[in-house]
Formats: sequence, structure tokens, C-alpha cells
Amino acid sequence: MDDAQKAAWLSQRCGKLTASRMADALDVLKSGKPSAARTRLMHEILAERLMGDSVPHFVNDLMRWGLEQEPHAKDAFEVATGSLLVPCGFVDHPSIDNFGATPDALLDGDALVEFKCPQTVTHIAWKLARVVPEQHRPQILAQLACTGRTRAVFVSFDPRVPERQRLFMREWAPDRAEVEEVEEGARAFLAEVDAMWEALTCN
Repeated sequence: MDDAQKAAWLSQRCGKLTASRMADALDVLKSGKPSAARTRLMHEILAERLMGDSVPHFVNDLMRWGLEQEPHAKDAFEVATGSLLVPCGFVDHPSIDNFGATPDALLDGDALVEFKCPQTVTHIAWKLARVVPEQHRPQILAQLACTGRTRAVFVSFDPRVPERQRLFMREWAPDRAEVEEVEEGARAFLAEVDAMWEALTCN
């Protein structure tokens, strides 16, 4: 993604709830109160709406590593599966305003692909568990909700381990009820954001 493409992408998602932050949007404490992460996300969205620009986020070394390795992960996936990945930009939800997603890639048919390039210890844990990690399911469910697709392939990639162990791939076709639950969570979250917006801008 060049600078112009990145600027357009940031503009498309400015002031919206995106799939990458879906876990934070759903993060409510046992007491019923919102978590600090959920509240901060609301404030970030409000800030973006006020400024008309994206709130910058700190990128640590692990995050930078993941971004740098994603193209290699995609190449390794195509070689291993013989399937060609289709690029995908930002996709707005068809009926929920200010809700959207940017899948890492699409596959022919009805699938999307989510790539992660984590620490080696995390990659090993995911390979041993052999399931889509719980912490990434809200993001994938939100991507399915926005794109209308019904299947996802979760991919973990680590080039630091022997070649045969570098990829972990797990296909996931969640029930429609799971997607709808995330959509309801998005609606509730955005309704709260809209109420905050009214309170913030009424004077």
C-alpha cells in the first residue's frame, strides 16, 4: 500500500468502528460496565469525527514485525495452498452505518483470509491448539458481517521456525447466529458513540 492508498484507506475508516477493534467494542466487565479499552475506543472515534482525521496509534516492534512479514505470509500461503489471494480494500457494512472492515485478502468463492505474524511462542501455542484463537474471532466475525462472506481462513506465519512449521492455517465457518451477535454488539456500541456525540456537540 503506497502513501496515497494508505491515506485513502485511513479516510474511509475515519470515525467508524472497524473489525480490527471489534474485540474492544465488545469488552464489557462482569459488572456490566465498559472496560477501559471500550471507553478509549469510543473516545478515539469521537476524536476522529471532530478532527475529520484518524487518531495516530503507537506501533511497537512486534506490530511493525507483523506488518513487514504479512507479504511473506501471503506468498507462503499461496505456495502452500495453490490458491491465489484477492486484495480487498475497506468494506462498509451493508446496513450498519459507521461499521466496516478491511480483510487481509479474499479467496475465490465465499472466503476471506486473516493473517497474523506473532511471536514464535504464540505461533507455537496456536499450532498446538489447532483452532482459531478466541481473541481474533470478533475481528473475523466482523469481517464476515461486513463482506457478506460465510467462511474465513485464519493464518499464522513465522519465518523464524523450520519451513514445515511456518504456517498454521485453520478454516472457520461460524454459525450465522455468531455473526449476528457481533452485529448486535456493533449496533449497541455505535448507538452509545452517537449518544456521546450528541452530548459533546449539543453546545
